[in-house]
Amino acid sequence: MEPATNIDSNRLFVKLEERLGIRGSLESKFSNVRKWRQMSSSFELVPAASFPNLLDQPLEWSLKLWGEGKEEFTADDWHKFYRNVQSADYEKWDSSLDGKETLYLALSKNTQEVLAVIGLCDFDDLEEFRHLKPWLCAFVVREDLRGSGVGSKVLAAMEEKAKSFGIDVAYLWTEDQMSFYLNRGYQKIDELVKPGRTLHILSKTL
Repeated sequence: MEPATNIDSNRLFVKLEERLGIRGSLESKFSNVRKWRQMSSSFELVPAASFPNLLDQPLEWSLKLWGEGKEEFTADDWHKFYRNVQSADYEKWDSSLDGKETLYLALSKNTQEVLAVIGLCDFDDLEEFRHLKPWLCAFVVREDLRGSGVGSKVLAAMEEKAKSFGIDVAYLWTEDQMSFYLNRGYQKIDELVKPGRTLHILSKTL
């Protein structure tokens, strides 16, 4: 039997929809939110090298967001990055090495779908800050899950993974998501101003 709270909420949706003349839309919207949260409530962070067959979709997400109009990287750079992470060492992190790039998939335990991806690399395309390492990078949440809380969970899981490697400070840069990171314990330490753009450099003690 359906819980009484669900029955009551469904009746409320119907009444609101009838009053607003948008029958079906509210219940559908909230149903999607519940579905997304249920699907994303249990996931595991797995190395991209273990699931090369699942990388095409997140590569498309990255290209859509950052494949054009960025002087730091091109579409070819993204294809190269996704190739490189398939042969990276995911067993340990050696801070003395240069050029290391890894990528992790947030894989739903229920559906085996990729919910998000996030990377850990020793250099993230900004020569002015090459002396800082390592960087969280290539972080993107599946479009229909943005705003559902998945991003916060994946970021926290990646931070725990970094800590397990002995990393005590992580860096990242962002143009338009600074408030997201500030609300999760990051601090702005610098910025890089470019024509029409400002890159915010953030760090967090793990």
